[in-house]
Amino acid sequence: MAYYQNRTQKTERSCYEAALHLLKYRGQSEMEMRRKLKERSYGEKDIEDTLGKLKHYGYVDDESLAEDVFRAFRSRRCYGNSYILQKMKARGLPCPYRIPEEEEKDNAFHVLQSRAKVMPSILKNYRKAAAFLLRRGFPSSIIHSTLSEAGVEDEPLDW
Repeated sequence: MAYYQNRTQKTERSCYEAALHLLKYRGQSEMEMRRKLKERSYGEKDIEDTLGKLKHYGYVDDESLAEDVFRAFRSRRCYGNSYILQKMKARGLPCPYRIPEEEEKDNAFHVLQSRAKVMPSILKNYRKAAAFLLRRGFPSSIIHSTLSEAGVEDEPLDW
């Protein structure tokens, strides 16, 4: 019984130890780290001291993390600039990077073709195909040109 009680008791970690534990799983932005440490009820002074130490050692570096995250999204070839910008903004990361328009157009065509393998009917429904690409963060100009290139015909709207 005593063994079980000891196993269930929460161990008290310092703010710095908790931060290092969070960094074991994935890179954290300064905003994410601050939020997660606040959720764990650490004081403002402890959090600021911890973030200072983490930045000093290079464990929290928003510019480097932003570059890595952008590169990961870009290499997947599934998303447009606005989707990537939204995800990076949610993590508190700066996003000075952009996918070139021609590459973004190629990505839109690639992701549409991949989706058509799983769901062939998407190439017959302009609205579904456009909504799919829009959710992936592609701009309307690229969506329109991609759908016309793929042979998806625009449906007349019945108002």
